[in-house]
Order: sequence, then C-alpha cells, then structure tokens
Amino acid sequence: MIERILQIMQEQKLSPSQFADEIGIQRSGISHLISGRNKPSLEFVMKVLKRFPEIKPEWLLQGTTQESQNIAKSIDPQKNNQQKLFEESDLPETSDQKKGVRFPKKEKTDRKIERIVVFYQDRTFREYEPE
Repeated sequence: MIERILQIMQEQKLSPSQFADEIGIQRSGISHLISGRNKPSLEFVMKVLKRFPEIKPEWLLQGTTQESQNIAKSIDPQKNNQQKLFEESDLPETSDQKKGVRFPKKEKTDRKIERIVVFYQDRTFREYEPE
C-alpha cells in the first residue's frame, strides 16, 4: 500500500508533509508510514479515501482494479466531488448519533451487495462476497 500512497503523492505533486495536511494527519505519521516504521491504520485509509474519493478502495488496499495503473492520475487535488449517498436530513435520530454513528434510511433499490469488508483492530481485514 505504501507504493500506492507514494504514487498518489508523486502524481499530485505533494510532499509527504503536504499529503499529511491534505488528509488531516500529523506530518510525522506519514513519515513513519513511508519509512516502514508503522503500518497504515483503518483511520488513515479512510482519510485517504475521503480526501480522494476517486481512488478505489480495492486499489489502495490491494493494488487491484481494472484501472490500477492509472487510478491516481484521475485525481484532481482541487476538487472533492464525492457523491453524497444520502442527505443529512435523511438520517434517522438514534442514540448512536452520540457515538458518531450515522445510518441512512432504508431505501428500496435493485442494487445488490458486491462485497463486505471487515477491518479488525489488529489492522487486518477480511472480505466477504456473496455466493
């Protein structure tokens, strides 16, 4: 994953400190990742994907997508055109909001689940795909 982070920084012409500022982490954190001292956390991955919504999670985590060679080239650092899947007003009132958990309202759709990814505290993850 570090190679892909470096590719994003190179193609966006961002120094490690500029990249850290872009995604909202401490500058030392990116330095520790690049040097191999630390492994990327789930929080780090989520911040990268939030700042660069054009990046496919599969590519960032595993280096696999059809566009893996050119995925980072399509990112515009001046635009964050992430589509909203639901509006804030669509969120139900729950006690989980105190914890920062947000759930969209149920909607009828013909979309099918492609994959579920579970991230564990030990920084591993597991993918589940419907049979």
